Amino acid sequence: MPDPPLNVEYWASLYPAFTNYADRYEEAMAYAALTDRAKHLWEWKGLNRSVPFAEVESVVERLDLDHYLSIGRKAAVEAVSAELSDAGVVETGGLVTPAFLLHLAASSDQYSREYPIYDSRVWNAYVYLWGLRGTGERLYTQASQASTAYDEFCTDFSRTCPDGTAQEYERALFMFGRFISSLPPKGSATPIDRIDEHLETQERALADNCDGASYVLVDVAGHGRSDRPVGDPDQSRVDGGL
Repeated sequence: MPDPPLNVEYWASLYPAFTNYADRYEEAMAYAALTDRAKHLWEWKGLNRSVPFAEVESVVERLDLDHYLSIGRKAAVEAVSAELSDAGVVETGGLVTPAFLLHLAASSDQYSREYPIYDSRVWNAYVYLWGLRGTGERLYTQASQASTAYDEFCTDFSRTCPDGTAQEYERALFMFGRFISSLPPKGSATPIDRIDEHLETQERALADNCDGASYVLVDVAGHGRSDRPVGDPDQSRVDGGL
């Protein structure tokens, strides 16, 4: 699978419409120190649900992440996880927080394609697109806590990521993962069969509409839309003059 397995530009375009994460992330990454980056993003990632940042700031400060980034991804996430677990920051074996801190440290000059943001949404996008779960199975309720699985996800992300688009690629996976995880039945992990069926219906609808109308999502050229300028007095005939 040498190319991204989804329409990156389309799914990434949904990110600013459904989240306010982009600005928060850019503001935090303007800080040089890892601790400052983590502090400003702790609530953003929902990590404050387990422990407030004030209680873990000293732990984050003493992490030697430069060393961890030099020893290989699997060993790095295991070591950071162990440190955070020993300090009571995460449950034993938890990987989302360690992976996030490694991402912040690795993204010094630009978004790291070696350590992309890792959570349940990008994980489920990966699970579906790479066929880790198939017919008769369901998505997962959380990101894998296996360091080998995490390492394989990062490897495949880096291998299929177009040059210079790591952040856009991660956002596309995030939005796609969020979408498929939200499909019915509500309150439980989505069946793979349900995702297949829903996406096939969407693909057919888009293709059929494009063939017949020459556009896919919306006719941005304005066909069928009124050319009346905003504020035209004649609009009062439509809205009752209010």
